[in-house]
Amino acid sequence: MTFRVMKRISERNAYNLILAMAFHGNHYNDLHGYIRTVSDVKEHYAQSGRVFTRVVANCRDYSQSVPIYENLIGAPWSAEGVTVSRPNHITGEYEPVVSGFGVCNESDYWATFEISKEDFDSAIQGGRWERFLAAVNAGIAAVEAFMNHQYMTRMRVPGGDVALRERLETKMKEWPAMLTGKAFDLSGRSWASFTKLKKLRDDGFQHRKSINTGISRKKHLELLNEYKQAVPRLLFDLHIHFGVRCPSAIIRYSYFPEIEMKAPHAHVC
Repeated sequence: MTFRVMKRISERNAYNLILAMAFHGNHYNDLHGYIRTVSDVKEHYAQSGRVFTRVVANCRDYSQSVPIYENLIGAPWSAEGVTVSRPNHITGEYEPVVSGFGVCNESDYWATFEISKEDFDSAIQGGRWERFLAAVNAGIAAVEAFMNHQYMTRMRVPGGDVALRERLETKMKEWPAMLTGKAFDLSGRSWASFTKLKKLRDDGFQHRKSINTGISRKKHLELLNEYKQAVPRLLFDLHIHFGVRCPSAIIRYSYFPEIEMKAPHAHVC
C-alpha cells in the first residue's frame, strides 16, 4: 500500500462533522425541525446522558460514528418476496419499483456516490491511478444525478425531458437559481476542486487518447486529498443549497482525514 489515511481528524473538523450530521443529515431524530443551534445539539446529547465535548473528542477518531445523528443505512435496499413501491414524482401515485427478490435505491444519486466512495477507498488501498479516476467518474455522475433529481422532482418532468441533456456546467450555473430563487456559489473551493478533477477525468479516463500514462506519487497524493472537496463536499453544499437532507455517507466523506504517503520498507541486503 503506497498511501495511508490518518486515523484522526482535527477537533474543529470533528465538531463540524457532528453539527453537519445534526443540522443537515438524513437521520430521523428531528422530524419537527427543533434542532437548529449548537445549544440544541448539546441539550439533545445531554438528554441521552452524553457530554457534547466528549462526543467531539471521541469523533476525532474517524472510525467512530456520530451518536444519534449518523444514519448508517446505505442507498440500496434489498427486497425479499415483497413489492416495494414509491410515489411517482409527477402524479404522486404509488408505483412498484421492484417485486419479489431484488434491490432498489433510496435515490440513484446517493447509490452512485456510494460507488464513488468505494472506488476512492480502493484507490487509496491499492494505489491505482485508474481506480481513482473511476472514483472521480462516479462522483461526477452522482453530482449530475443529484441535479437531475432536483430538476425532475421540482419541475415534475420525466427523465426524457430535453432540459436534462444540458451540459453539467449549464445545470450548475442556471438551475439552482431557477429552482430555488438563489444562485449556487461557484466561487468556492468545492467547485474549483470539482472542475479540476473533472478535467482529469475527461482527458485521462472518459475520452482517453493516450498510449502510456504516468503520474508521480506526489501528484497522485495531492489529487487524492482533493477528492473530498470535489465530490462529497460539493454534493453536501448542494444539499444545503436546495434545502434537502443529506445522506450521512456524503457528509462523512466531506470530512475525510488527510491522506499521506506511506513510508517505504527498508531493504536489508
